[in-house]
Amino acid sequence: MTAADRLPVYFISHAGPNQAVEKSTTADFFDALGKKWESFSGPNKPTSILVLSGHWEGERGVVKVRTSEKNELYYDFYGFPDELYKMKYPSVGSPKLANRVLEILGKAGIPAEAETKRGVDHGVWVPFLRILPTPKIPIVQMSLADMRHRPDEETFEYHIRLGKVLGQLRDEGVLIVASGTAVHNLRDIGAYMRSSQGVGKMQVAPYVAPFDGLLDQVALAKTEEERERLAVKDMAGSKYLRSAHPSLDHLLPFHVAIGAAGGDEGKVLHKMFMLSMSMSAYSFGEAA
Repeated sequence: MTAADRLPVYFISHAGPNQAVEKSTTADFFDALGKKWESFSGPNKPTSILVLSGHWEGERGVVKVRTSEKNELYYDFYGFPDELYKMKYPSVGSPKLANRVLEILGKAGIPAEAETKRGVDHGVWVPFLRILPTPKIPIVQMSLADMRHRPDEETFEYHIRLGKVLGQLRDEGVLIVASGTAVHNLRDIGAYMRSSQGVGKMQVAPYVAPFDGLLDQVALAKTEEERERLAVKDMAGSKYLRSAHPSLDHLLPFHVAIGAAGGDEGKVLHKMFMLSMSMSAYSFGEAA
């Protein structure tokens, strides 16, 4: 496969499970993204999809990969309407792809294990209900690495390295999708919701735009070296980091995406600020 045939990489921002049924500009974006994917043809038509979600971190730094052929759903959320716990997503897994992922991670010295019990979490099936309501190719979920007790720079570098290893799958018909949230502070949502009600319009936390802008800089960087410097040094040193991401789980998929992207051109696909969150999305290596 030539560089022109290499499949792109995507970072998408997902919200709560209600995103699967409610109207929003992000839901509209997902609908359009699915139509784009379905238009891919020839060597650019994916044979399977590999997804990482901010809702799954492998214990003790070990990356987990779902090897099951059946994609059971994991309803990993609380306090939502009953209808959301009855939703189904008719996708299948791919033991072949899962074992290939385990193989390349093993060769790269990244600790990884097969997972057969955990279902596919809402960081995958909620956005994919909009993107590909009736998927025609297998979808495999894998985890991030739990590195919460390590320095931020080390954690960012590790997940970029993870992405670099996975990047070779782009030449094997695999579409890589990293599902997180560009800015994700659930702790502050209630306060900004109340202040929005008080003034009659949406209030956005002051750290959302600046930190989201840093993600734009990373995605649009002209070289791989500049992209990685911004994503590691500048991001770890940002005064907005721990306001935008009190925990790093929803940011790390972005680092995996830029690792898999290498030096490929980045594009901003979607932007929406909401309270203490940003729903930005990016592509890397996508044809014009």
